[in-house]
Amino acid sequence: MFIDPIQTLNSIADISRLNKADGSDKLVNSTNDITDAGSAQGAQIPFKTVYEEAIQDVINTDQQVNVDAQALATGKSDNLHQYSIDIAKAQLSINLLAELRNKALDSYNEIMRMSV
Repeated sequence: MFIDPIQTLNSIADISRLNKADGSDKLVNSTNDITDAGSAQGAQIPFKTVYEEAIQDVINTDQQVNVDAQALATGKSDNLHQYSIDIAKAQLSINLLAELRNKALDSYNEIMRMSV
């Protein structure tokens, strides 16, 4: 049994881009270029992008909940469990967005407290 060595991940998005299918330690960045995991500096994602994706996820999950609710109310669907799942996804995405906001504000406040 082989145990993979610990690798530095610079952002949460690096986890999804870590290519383990072929057993290599490579990162695939957004332009589909493959770089070594140790030199992942070029693969960093700005906080703005992560925050925008979180906002878009909240919008998408809210729209899906509304579509499911309308389908249930009009009798076009009897898939109540999918509606419950979509509500849970929406709540989770809202919680993630709130935590991202809290961390950004904490970071900003910490920077403001630094003395020059």
